[in-house]
Amino acid sequence: MGKNTLLIFLFSIAFFNCLLILAQDVTQAPEKIYTPNQLEMIKAQRDMVKKNREIFRNSLSDEQKSILKNNKFSIKERQSALMKSLSENQKEVLKDNRESIRKLKESFSKSLTNKQKMVLKRRRDDLKDKREKLKDYKSSSNERRDKLKQKQQNFKDRSKKQKNNLQPNRKLGS
Repeated sequence: MGKNTLLIFLFSIAFFNCLLILAQDVTQAPEKIYTPNQLEMIKAQRDMVKKNREIFRNSLSDEQKSILKNNKFSIKERQSALMKSLSENQKEVLKDNRESIRKLKESFSKSLTNKQKMVLKRRRDDLKDKREKLKDYKSSSNERRDKLKQKQQNFKDRSKKQKNNLQPNRKLGS
């Protein structure tokens, strides 16, 4: 009888350990997902973006820089004003930058295996779900905050009414 209970005990421990291992949603770090060649492609893409951004910034005139620094306008208004002020040469630089980045992204996506694509899709979906949950939480927090403010205001209004009702009527002389 003692051997059976020991065997059942060991089996149940092993079973629960397996469940714990399977229950953990372990996501791989990007370094473990990508091959060294792909990591090099990512680094090259980042470096190119930085270089292109620096070249574009250096091509801006003082007037264009002041448009970007003007906080009187929204970001979209500043972008629109900047785009209107760009010379043909600057527009061509932006177009070339976008095209080179697009080509790098295409070559990178072609280098991905089906397994990597699945892992990245799952990661993207998880991030999307987390963003949605956070957005829902924030909106419900705002609703709760608004309800609390309304309750506080109602309480203040009731307190004022009670104070007014408790004060002696001066006209009656009491």
